[in-house]
Amino acid sequence: MCSIRAPLAGRATLHTQLSAHPVTSEPASSSAPVRLARPERLVALVAAIVGLSIQGDSLLYGILPLAAAGLGIPLGFVGVLLSVNRLVRLISNTWASTLFERFGPRRPFIASAILGFLTALVYGGGWGLVVFVLARLAWGIAWSGLRQGGYQAVWVGGPGVAGRLMGLLWGIIRLGSAISVVIGGWVFDQYGYRPAVLVIAGITALAIPLAWAVRWPEAAIHRPQPSIAKAAEKSRSLEGWRVALADPAQRWMLFIGLQKLLFDSILVSTAALFLKQQLGTETPLAAFGLGIGTAAGLVLALRWISDLVVGPLLGALSDRVGQLSLAGLLVIGVLLAVIGAVTLGGVASLICVALILVTSTGVNVTLDAAANRLSVTTPRPHLFIGAYTTVSDAGSAVGPLLAYSLGAATGFGALYVAAALVQAGAVTLFWWRSR
Repeated sequence: MCSIRAPLAGRATLHTQLSAHPVTSEPASSSAPVRLARPERLVALVAAIVGLSIQGDSLLYGILPLAAAGLGIPLGFVGVLLSVNRLVRLISNTWASTLFERFGPRRPFIASAILGFLTALVYGGGWGLVVFVLARLAWGIAWSGLRQGGYQAVWVGGPGVAGRLMGLLWGIIRLGSAISVVIGGWVFDQYGYRPAVLVIAGITALAIPLAWAVRWPEAAIHRPQPSIAKAAEKSRSLEGWRVALADPAQRWMLFIGLQKLLFDSILVSTAALFLKQQLGTETPLAAFGLGIGTAAGLVLALRWISDLVVGPLLGALSDRVGQLSLAGLLVIGVLLAVIGAVTLGGVASLICVALILVTSTGVNVTLDAAANRLSVTTPRPHLFIGAYTTVSDAGSAVGPLLAYSLGAATGFGALYVAAALVQAGAVTLFWWRSR
């Protein structure tokens, strides 16, 4: 059996190609006006751009389920709108990596920021479901490019600070999501859906001049040798899955990667509607004139802010006690909080949902760290990580579809409990087998 907790001497192989170039302030494009000498500055700026660009997408999770009836959108179709952007990423992730490799990060990253703004604008246009679906597909493509740019910014620091820079990247991005659902939720409560979308789209537009200003150092580009690129193109797809599925521990890890984001996306995509059912028309913030849109926004914001605060703390703790050991405790905590949210009702449900979202941050961080640690024991770590990312995207795509089809029929509470049980069972069983 494979032990995830065992020391891994081969860890450095995961970063060999990514750190092939030394950090340098020499620009990839002399037309960019901003000079960035430290990797933290580059990562922070790129993360701010992505955090601005993602706000239109994040807002939909807070208000679209609440506004669907007024917009003439069937509730079941809300799941489609929240999933199609994730489904297209199963293809567009490869497109983005190819474009960034061929042209460098500057132009594809700027194009992704522009596309992100345009999609946010379309959400409030009222041009029908077909246009809405096309906008969601376009956002999925934009996100592939924005995320690729973020990862390439992290390359600049090299393997020694990759974890810290990745934490900085995602913390700032999720802060953008949190700002979106709080501000957008308040505007939605006061003025309605369209004004909320347009306000957030205006904020998203700020990403474009910032993306234009980024000066990408050579270490963020990393062009492979032609012979390596040609060989990788031939083997990228099938070979990646052969490597990823070659070992029982790897297969378990891929299944866990699928279901952890399946559960997460089910909860995040339906939290606003679930809280409306549990709380009724009166929220704990009603005395302050704040409605369900704001309450749901604050709870979702807590989820994303916890990426900035709780995630790094639990990640460091998992390094001491073992990723799977800590993940096993956390998924049991998630299951208990889910049962509480479903059975207690009222303000207690609100508190339990908040606990689930915060604890899920720790689950994601520890399991991603376990996958990263397992990857360096495989013959080709990059291919395993690529497969893990793909199944995670697949889980996040299926979640909203499942939530608004099966969940609408059985009730969100029953679906939450079932998904949490599967997650707890899979993680604890894998931990037991890996001891």
